[in-house]
Amino acid sequence: MEEQADIIVSIDLGTTFTGVAWMTPRAPIQVINDWPGSGDRGERKVPTTLIYNADGSLNSWGFMCEDDDDSVSDRTRREFFKIFIDEDTLAAAQEQGLSSAPRNTAEARKFLTDYLQQIYAHVKESIEMQIGKRHIGGWTDMAVTFLFSVPTTWTDMSIINTFKGIVRDAGFGIEGPKHTARVDLTEAEAASVATLKTSAINFNVGSLFLTVDAGGGTTDLALMRITSNNAAFPQMSQVAAVRGVGIGSSLIDRAFIRLVAQRLAACPDVQDKLPADFATRISRNHHFKTVKHKFGEKVYMQKVFKIQMDGVAYDFSHPGLKVEGGRMLFTKEEIQSLFDTQIEGIMKRITEQLDWMSENGRTEQVEYMILAGGLGSSAYVREAIQQQLMACNHPNARQVVVIPCQEPQLVVVRGLLFDQQQKIETGNMAVLASRIARASYGVVIREPYKPSIHFDEEIVHDHLNPKQKWALNQIQWLIRKGDVVNPSSPVAKTFEIQLGPEDTTRSWDAIIVVSQNEPSFLPRSLKQAGASKLCSVKSNLAGIEQNEMVLKKKRRSWFRKGNSFYVCQFDVRVIVAPADLRFELWFGGYKFSGNHEPIAVKWD
Repeated sequence: MEEQADIIVSIDLGTTFTGVAWMTPRAPIQVINDWPGSGDRGERKVPTTLIYNADGSLNSWGFMCEDDDDSVSDRTRREFFKIFIDEDTLAAAQEQGLSSAPRNTAEARKFLTDYLQQIYAHVKESIEMQIGKRHIGGWTDMAVTFLFSVPTTWTDMSIINTFKGIVRDAGFGIEGPKHTARVDLTEAEAASVATLKTSAINFNVGSLFLTVDAGGGTTDLALMRITSNNAAFPQMSQVAAVRGVGIGSSLIDRAFIRLVAQRLAACPDVQDKLPADFATRISRNHHFKTVKHKFGEKVYMQKVFKIQMDGVAYDFSHPGLKVEGGRMLFTKEEIQSLFDTQIEGIMKRITEQLDWMSENGRTEQVEYMILAGGLGSSAYVREAIQQQLMACNHPNARQVVVIPCQEPQLVVVRGLLFDQQQKIETGNMAVLASRIARASYGVVIREPYKPSIHFDEEIVHDHLNPKQKWALNQIQWLIRKGDVVNPSSPVAKTFEIQLGPEDTTRSWDAIIVVSQNEPSFLPRSLKQAGASKLCSVKSNLAGIEQNEMVLKKKRRSWFRKGNSFYVCQFDVRVIVAPADLRFELWFGGYKFSGNHEPIAVKWD
């Protein structure tokens, strides 16, 4: 059962905007909307933006960057840094010549840590003020749980572990003895939870729906089946492993910047009259953001969109640049082209998900497609996807209805809290009842030697029985890619350790490996390709006495007397979270705690 927390805080760290919400056992979900620099607008998400001084010190963050002139030579604006802690993403951006990309992943981690430190300081101040603790001790002695989501595109545990280190370095989960921080659901799963808990749709048991969470930098997909339509405590299960793709609204901004830059390049006579970074500046102003957010709404559509050019005189005009009265003109087709490339990428991933169903012999119909996230809230995106789905008439989505979820930009923070709230109220019954494993996980063991199986493997003799041979570095797969994983039923691996009467050892290591291979091509040992070491798990049973173990007798042989030995038997339980892996040590049918940390994980 989930331990009761005094305060639960959820954080949706986005590529372009970040959202935070919180609740207590007695207070409903509240969204942070008093961000510094936002004035009286009550903004519910804060820009994931930083501006640094020339000496590397932080000048401003979030909304305060809007009033900060980063065009001066000694200041540098940093954006989109979240996605660049992934080395592959950073390498791709550098190959494309993205000037704002960090020099390396270490620099990206620094930007992310600096930003989250500001988020933590403000969230702490805001919540402490709300609960009346700001000036009388604060929340240090309270039980505070921080829940983070991660993009579905982060499939490598090394990125998750890097992110967990950043979260800790930023101050989350370390201020008080009862403070904890953990990576909980992927963004697609959190959006699905919020959909099921708040949607006006009357889902039936067995109904399928596909959540498409299109945010600033990534688009995440989750295919779900309703397993319980209980109004108070609904549940669902994953049908397929969650998927992600690097498509989001930030790419629309970049495409707009390229469009403006092309116009400027064709009109060299005007370049010296505009700021050097004019294309980037106009992409940030609220006039373009309004066009982007409202494009597709019938009452807003027009043949030509006129975007105000900040810092340019109202009487400035230039036919070649398509500027009239200080406003740059864009046709409906030009704005539409910015969206269409992203929609094409999203539709490709949606079709792949539907094709997967057909290829695996599934005949069920996806009844609803739920759009979430900033890009998912676009009326044009919603209508375009609906029309394309109707036109393709996919056998698994013949009458699918595309609908927006409630408050699409806040579904992730709400979903994280809804799931936690249901666990508390029901004694650990999560909204997401089961999920599909995205990788295979195994433990390195030794096996009794068999010549037909263990050819060319490392073989050793048993130190207690010379006739017994063991094959080392074999892999026992505990969870296979595609398996249905129930978070409330961990997978357990039993270990048996033989100890002599004088043996005081109480600590043993186990090596956990991971593989992305298909289940039919999993390696049997470390000598075969396809598996990599994920972590080593140290089980520490200090405090266990010999009388708590099983006493056994060695069989007597002609050359030695039989003597006694002890068998220490314990379980290591593996809890597969959506984006994380956790371990528990069990002895004698109970979770072992002792007066020390019973289990330690060293990640590779």
